[in-house]
Amino acid sequence: METFAHLAGAVALLLWGIRTVRTGVERLLGPRIEAHVAMLTGRRTGAFGVGAAVAFALQSSTAVRLMAASFYAGGVLALPAGLAAALGAEVGSSLAAAVLNVDVALLAPVLLVAGYITFSVARERRGKHVGRIILGLAFILTSLSLMSTATAILGANEDAADIIRIASTYPAALVLVAALATWLMHSSIAAILMIAHLAGGGGLPPEAALWMVVGVNAGSALPALVSGWTLAGPARELLVAAFAMRIAAVAVGALVLAAPGIGDLAAVRFAAGHVILAHLALNVAMAVALLPFVGIIAALVRRAAPKRVAEGGRAASHIFLAPEDVRHPGTALINIANEAARVAHIVYDMVGGISELFWHGDADARIKSLEDDVDRLYREVTLYMASIRLDELDDDERRQWFELFEFVTHLEHVGDIITRNIIDLAKRKRKAGLDFSPAGAREIEGLTAELSDIFRYAQAVFLSRDPHRAEELVAAKRRFRSHTLDSQRRHALRLSSGVTSSIASSRIHLDLLRELQRINSHLTAVAYPLLPEAS
Repeated sequence: METFAHLAGAVALLLWGIRTVRTGVERLLGPRIEAHVAMLTGRRTGAFGVGAAVAFALQSSTAVRLMAASFYAGGVLALPAGLAAALGAEVGSSLAAAVLNVDVALLAPVLLVAGYITFSVARERRGKHVGRIILGLAFILTSLSLMSTATAILGANEDAADIIRIASTYPAALVLVAALATWLMHSSIAAILMIAHLAGGGGLPPEAALWMVVGVNAGSALPALVSGWTLAGPARELLVAAFAMRIAAVAVGALVLAAPGIGDLAAVRFAAGHVILAHLALNVAMAVALLPFVGIIAALVRRAAPKRVAEGGRAASHIFLAPEDVRHPGTALINIANEAARVAHIVYDMVGGISELFWHGDADARIKSLEDDVDRLYREVTLYMASIRLDELDDDERRQWFELFEFVTHLEHVGDIITRNIIDLAKRKRKAGLDFSPAGAREIEGLTAELSDIFRYAQAVFLSRDPHRAEELVAAKRRFRSHTLDSQRRHALRLSSGVTSSIASSRIHLDLLRELQRINSHLTAVAYPLLPEAS
């Protein structure tokens, strides 16, 4: 019993160390990590590399999956790139486990001292974040040392050895136990390190350890999938697809281990300490096998997915606003940014449906349903933000907090303009039986399409915080304003020429141009804090 208590304590310290490192990295690099993931393009190799790097830095593949799902839902990340990032995240977390497993026992006390001094002496927040990261690494190495001692004692215990020997004859049970342990820990790194040290201490036969490696691969996708299960939309598509790829890895691993003679080979060729190498090899093999086909997988996912906006469907609710993360501002701000991307995706659909309102009367209900989702998410996001104590944030975090608040507020205003004003204009047009002139209709469709382009660029500016892009967004705003003025002038010419349809619908046409310009102003407001003169 004492040995199990020591093992449980070592696992707890390992989980705390991983969390400490992740918190430090998020607070130190949070906005930049988010921007790098957001700026992924359709290049699958770039997406794979960034996914691996971010997972290695955060020591979490779950965080990468949730970020990728959020950016895909927000329309700034293609589904193939998101799936490539998920594959990279598994390789990155496997590499992190391999690095942490290096036997550097003397390094732990050195890091403890260095981390404590760095954290205590640092006057700025950034220095304290660095100290926190060093301390987290020290906790991890210390926990691994404790784990090695406990597992060595466990391996020498005959009763424990008999129990493990019996369990080892049931591979399915081993896979299930490893998957559940990974899910409960919310960390594949912690799970694989624990299995490796059990094997290294003689407490787990090599073949059983390899079956548990397969289980870890199944469990590693569960935390993100469970967190995103309430979302019926694009983010869920990516998370389900990523889980399916993990199941493929499980199937391949199981087939290999079930092959004749593999058990004997494992016992001979695999020293117990090589469990982590097997974990890394499986993830690299799956990445090599699946990366060329992420485009095909994405197409299959989109074809199988239900319509993204289903009338009468379940209302949208937050999936990223974890209450326990409020105590960790860096994590909480990333959660808010992820949820803001969801709000942006819904509002983007609303903007894209403006033209539809004037030619299809049944579009009103769909747009109003989307606005209900926006209002609900806006309330949840702002309440979550209100629970974060601003006096605990450093300057960068406080700036990010205010920028996130302004961003979601502008999005909510855009939704209000569409549902309260533009829908009313569309109803007036239909009720009076009016029609825009053919030229006027083309102008309105062109302006709404241009507004959708501005929306996409505005979100890219918000996520990347690139001053050059911000200047381009302001230029796009001015071009849009010029185009609306041109439309007004052309409309006036049609009135003077006696075009009947233009005369009858004149007020609605001009009011609509005004509302589109208001939306343009809200969308492009994100650029101004990033302009050189603002700093």
